[in-house]
Amino acid sequence: MTHVSRLSCLAALRQLSFQFADGYTLFDHIDLLIDHTPTGIVGRNGLGKSVLARLIAGALQPSAGRVERNGTVLDLGQHSAPVAGETVGQLAGLAGILDALERLARGVAGADDIERVGERWELAGQFRQGLHDAGLAGLSAHSAAHGLSGGQRARICLLGAFLSGADLLVLDEPSNHLDAAGRRWLLAMLRQWEGGVVLVSHDRHLLEHVGRIVEVTPAGLRNYAAYRAQRAAEDGAAAAALEHARTEQKRDQLRFQREHDTIQRRAAVSRKNADTANVSRPERYGMKNAAKEIMGHVRKQQQDLKDNLRLRVREAAARVVANEAVLLSLPGAGVAAHKRVLELDGARLPWLAESDPSARISWALSGPARVAVSGPNGCGKTTLLRMLAGELAPAQGRCATLVPSAYLDQQLALLDPALTLIEQLSALETPLTEGELRTRLALLQLDAMRVTRPIAKLSGGERLKAATACALWRKHPAALLLLDEPTNHLDLESVLAFETALATFPGALVVSHDEHFLAALGLTHRLRWSAEGWSFEPVSGD
Repeated sequence: MTHVSRLSCLAALRQLSFQFADGYTLFDHIDLLIDHTPTGIVGRNGLGKSVLARLIAGALQPSAGRVERNGTVLDLGQHSAPVAGETVGQLAGLAGILDALERLARGVAGADDIERVGERWELAGQFRQGLHDAGLAGLSAHSAAHGLSGGQRARICLLGAFLSGADLLVLDEPSNHLDAAGRRWLLAMLRQWEGGVVLVSHDRHLLEHVGRIVEVTPAGLRNYAAYRAQRAAEDGAAAAALEHARTEQKRDQLRFQREHDTIQRRAAVSRKNADTANVSRPERYGMKNAAKEIMGHVRKQQQDLKDNLRLRVREAAARVVANEAVLLSLPGAGVAAHKRVLELDGARLPWLAESDPSARISWALSGPARVAVSGPNGCGKTTLLRMLAGELAPAQGRCATLVPSAYLDQQLALLDPALTLIEQLSALETPLTEGELRTRLALLQLDAMRVTRPIAKLSGGERLKAATACALWRKHPAALLLLDEPTNHLDLESVLAFETALATFPGALVVSHDEHFLAALGLTHRLRWSAEGWSFEPVSGD
């Protein structure tokens, strides 16, 4: 790492604009300063978080304005596709220096090897130790990278970034594909890192460890922490306003009733007096009509006031409800207490060796329940969910799902990308009318424009909500949702909305990782992997 003062600015965006080839402007005259304070970038999918990261790193050039960089910047994007013949050292981006160090050790170095190594004489030992600390002790720089899991590849790429010697790291969704141990390792590496770091992430646990969060919005960039504080205050004020409007409505309705009864009695007295008064018939009619007119005027005045109160309550409620995604389940989606949901009897997961203690699983689940499946990358979590969904058969033993289920994998394969959501639900023989569907979808924040466009054109969060709607509003609604890492690739707002949507689901859930997400679901049990086998245990305190 070059010697850059910890007080200096590592990157500065000055009046930067970015426009795509088709003329669409993503950023227009934005400013941003990056120093050694760890910085998170959040925002809804499609608004340009990854583009902003690449502009900071220099992987993209602005259409106008400039980016000033003080030191070296390393850009580590989300995807690292396997390359035939690639080694672990190459995947980490360190093969050049590591190979030069090896040639120097063997005494066969070329003329430029010393220059290539520079001051990085300790890199080979640091890389070996780094692989060990990352849980990859069985690998070396010359190991084949082909066949490694997504989580293993992610850790190797991140290790290479931390050992790169860069002054500023730009990491795009670095915790995606990492298991719990991998995420702990990543946090430990970030705490030790002395340079600057920019994290594009929706991982709330990771974002808790940054000093600054910048949100990308359609209007530009803003301070996310200040925005959330303001948003929380606005939400609290909206809820208070709704409660006040409802209280005022109840109070005034009682007052209206008392006033109505009082005037009704007085009008009755006036009519009675008119009948007994010593006046002409026209005058008597006039007195009675006057009493009726007074009552009619009072009723109209009170109705206008009631309508105004109802409008104020509706407007106050709209300000509260607008921020919530509401998932309404069909009656068949519920699971009665103690109803058996699934059974695994000595079921052996496909592809695992028969001698592996964790290959077999015996487990019976009764609902309603919310279960988190936990274990390291490659232990078989996804295989288990696919087996429960009926996509895979156990190599041995029995696997039975006893209620209608839906498997929401990371690709959301149950959706037809060419269909609109309304068409998809119609093909699934939903019992709901189109009008009722649209009302329910609006509560999920899927408006008329979104439900009539091809599903392929929806954002990740919108597709996840669409898939959930298809699972629950089809002819035979799912009583068991099998969710495979549902928060991967979602923006933070979509994750929060999905949590809210699932909060009232009356069936059973089986999900895996993201501890903030799991906490929001209100877990009842955990299914844990270990080398000795799987264990099923209740969540204490529930």
